[in-house]
Amino acid sequence: MKKVFLLLFACICATVFFALAFANNVVAIFNWWSSFVAAGGDSSAFAAKASGFLPWLDWAVVDYSAVTTFIPTLGFLCMTLSLFRMVRGRRARAGDFPFFRGSDQLNVALGLLGTLWGIIVIGYFKLDTVTMADLMQCLHTALFSTLAAVVWVFLIDRPLVRPYFTRLLEETGLAETDDGDLAAAVDRLVVRLGAASDAFEKRQQEFEAEFRKRLDDYAAEASRRAAADAAEFEKRRGEYAAHFEKRLSDYEQSFETRQKEYVEFFKRELEALERRAKAADEARVETEARLARIAAALRG
Repeated sequence: MKKVFLLLFACICATVFFALAFANNVVAIFNWWSSFVAAGGDSSAFAAKASGFLPWLDWAVVDYSAVTTFIPTLGFLCMTLSLFRMVRGRRARAGDFPFFRGSDQLNVALGLLGTLWGIIVIGYFKLDTVTMADLMQCLHTALFSTLAAVVWVFLIDRPLVRPYFTRLLEETGLAETDDGDLAAAVDRLVVRLGAASDAFEKRQQEFEAEFRKRLDDYAAEASRRAAADAAEFEKRRGEYAAHFEKRLSDYEQSFETRQKEYVEFFKRELEALERRAKAADEARVETEARLARIAAALRG
């Protein structure tokens, strides 16, 4: 319950603040309208923006319909009263808690009402005295009221406040349920579960059929690609074998040609060596003969 008390204190402070802002806005509207009526719609005879009884809250006087300050005042007041009920241990329905049924429609309607008032009020000015400040004030009245309603209902009320307060109500055990509504809800839940189960089985069957079809297509494609790869491999292997045989035949022919050239070369070289050896022997014999003649001449 500590969380509830802290939240209650925060909501009380927010309610007091926005209530003061709303009251100041109403007083500012009253002052402005009194000046407007007294001047007969002549905007040059009174200020375009009026002040309330709390000057430090005049920044919140953004429109002359008071919708902008009334919507959060009403919202925080409902939250404060609902938290008081929780503190006192009173049970509550979780549907619209902490607000009342139709509160969101009321806020939107108030926003549209402020928009219409901002558009209508400009028609009561004397047109020859209308200034840009008057037009902007009427435009603020038309737009800020709708903006406050939209922000409160669709950005604060529905997505944040109601889910949080519903969980808080369930945590404290104060959520109220109606047996008839609960039985109907259970019946609807059973029907929806049955429909969801049928839809799931149907989708599962469709998925299995699609999976089998894709698996067969993939197997056929894989078989086709394997056959194509095998054929390409055999083709490449035949080309490589033929190329290798051709290169080997060319190499053998080149080797035989080179072998013949080497045989002829070595044969010529051997013949030349034999001729040189024979010439050397003849020169040696002739030299020995000369030496013998010289030796004989010397002895004689």
